[in-house]
Amino acid sequence: MQPQEGDRTRIGDVKIQSVTFLRDQQGETYPAGGIDPEGIALSPRGTLFISSEGVPSRGIAPFIGEFDLSGRLLQTLRLPLRYLPSAEATAPPQGIRENLGFESLTLSPSGLAPGDPFRLFAATESSLWQDQATAEEPENLRFLHYGINPVGDPILVAEHLYRLDPAPLDTAYQGLTELTTLPTEGYFLSLERSFGLSGFRVKLFQVTVANATDTSAIATLKGEAGQVEPLKKTLLLDLSELEIPLDNLEAMTLGPRLPDGTQSLVLLSDDNFRDGQVTQLLLFSLQGS
Repeated sequence: MQPQEGDRTRIGDVKIQSVTFLRDQQGETYPAGGIDPEGIALSPRGTLFISSEGVPSRGIAPFIGEFDLSGRLLQTLRLPLRYLPSAEATAPPQGIRENLGFESLTLSPSGLAPGDPFRLFAATESSLWQDQATAEEPENLRFLHYGINPVGDPILVAEHLYRLDPAPLDTAYQGLTELTTLPTEGYFLSLERSFGLSGFRVKLFQVTVANATDTSAIATLKGEAGQVEPLKKTLLLDLSELEIPLDNLEAMTLGPRLPDGTQSLVLLSDDNFRDGQVTQLLLFSLQGS
């Protein structure tokens, strides 16, 4: 980051230093289309946790995995069966929908030493098949909370309901694209992105668990969401008010402290390998941080 006129801070050059290919537990690189990685976070123990949406239409299941820094898969977290496709072809559809799986993932260290336990949070981009709401209702997403311990398997601590904001009228698709934990326990930032005739629209929220209902024992949220206390959301910024072109913003992280002492926040877009899109980086200052 570099200063510019008016003592503001801007992003300097972005340089790719190296590329690491992900490999399965046998050490083989994934075949083309065999994995759809989205969320990524560096753990206190020097590993990477990565979420993959899977490809349901090709029978490729979603997963949340832990990789070493060479890119090799070490373990996968056990997902509740409700996130996976129906085992029988004649059964009603269930699980993650195509390209609407685990888009976001974030970690929250709960100790100071590399071997201390920590928490992992992940959420689906949109609702599961069995949770889809009517056209007049907001989309009901599931938000997972795992405990990662130095010994033993990761444990699913709880699951909560995350409700998307109502979509603009011209929306073709909409979803939750990223989560970031905040230093205060139980608080997060969330990024919601929609796309329609007017282009991309993005909103930034502060989210808190507060008294949210644990939905891990609820088989379907359809018809039940009205009885469930969701995660609480507060709109921090509607990026369309910035009057700048927006692209497909899907990544978010807390950066270093800025020269004025405030916490920086960086957003990054996914250009989908399309010539008409760009890789966009946006730098913000979290006031009051």
